[in-house]
Amino acid sequence: MDTIMHPLMEYYNRYFSKQPMAEERGLGWQNLERQIRNKPVNCMNMLRMHPEAFKNLCTTLEQRYNLRSTDNISIDEMVAIFLVTCGQNASQRFVGMTFGRSQETAYRKFHEVLDAVERLACEYLKTPTTTSLQHYPRKLQEDSRYWPFFSGFVGALDGTHVKVMVGGSDAVGYFDRNGQKSLNIMAICDLNMIFKYAWLGAAGSTHDSLVLQYAIDGDPLFPRPPIGKYYLVDSGYANKRGFLAPYRGSSRENIRYHLSEFDAGAPRNKKELYNRWHASLRSVIERTFGVWKKKWTILDNLPRYDVKTQNRIVHATMVLHNFIRLYRIPDADFEDENVTARDSHGRRFAEGFNCFHKYLNWLKAIISL
Repeated sequence: MDTIMHPLMEYYNRYFSKQPMAEERGLGWQNLERQIRNKPVNCMNMLRMHPEAFKNLCTTLEQRYNLRSTDNISIDEMVAIFLVTCGQNASQRFVGMTFGRSQETAYRKFHEVLDAVERLACEYLKTPTTTSLQHYPRKLQEDSRYWPFFSGFVGALDGTHVKVMVGGSDAVGYFDRNGQKSLNIMAICDLNMIFKYAWLGAAGSTHDSLVLQYAIDGDPLFPRPPIGKYYLVDSGYANKRGFLAPYRGSSRENIRYHLSEFDAGAPRNKKELYNRWHASLRSVIERTFGVWKKKWTILDNLPRYDVKTQNRIVHATMVLHNFIRLYRIPDADFEDENVTARDSHGRRFAEGFNCFHKYLNWLKAIISL
């Protein structure tokens, strides 16, 4: 009889007898909370922002964007789950183990916070109006390297690639020039390294100039520069009204543009002089992308999400980037980038100072066209 009943009971216990769910205690968060409270550097390393910024973010999402805690999990822990996932590119299984939660809970809370952060965009990633674009940026006016020569500057525009997970026949269009599946994200930023606009969703194989055209034609909210204003763009875009590109080289004439090319010496002619300062001012978009990707490694490491979710993550991390920047709370990632830029620009400025003033009148004439 035992030989018959034993396998039957074993089968029943394995597939039919339900055990009570393990109680989630969130002990991992309690430990992490103590660490970030005692040492701000731990908060920067784990959550990618200063403790004060983290506290402000939690308060803002709860009070103004309808993020709700439960009896078992606090707002702080929910937001921390989201930030660790984006900042460390951690799998939801790993996040669940770290926080002492189930994988299902980590997944659910990640998406709840993602929804709330996207709603935050209406306040922290607002498209500039035509009226606001008429103003002269204060930071531009205070910088004698660029003012008044680039007085029409209202932002820098460029594209960058973010890795994405795509399978099957749909993957073909997402392969970029490096052979990786990605999204081509176009963005505009100001001199304060704040994103002002972003066009999301273009496949990695799409050329930068075509992404810009998609944005202009397909988005009625695209911030078109008014007459006399322009975005600085690189040579991958056409030089046209509202978009100021550098001089291009040719087989007959070698014209330098990238800042690193001027390490070998000062500009040799008027075109290179213009290109050198154009590249210097436009580099703010490259530095902004650099800080953004450095802070949120989910954008540049092994992709874990499909196109739709990755686009939402791109949007949300841009919002967080602006949130941190606009609160003016000290942030090591931004400070490191600003120090590097000041050292580099200061050295090159000294080298080109005499040449710059030699062609002062010429620059005024070319910018007024």
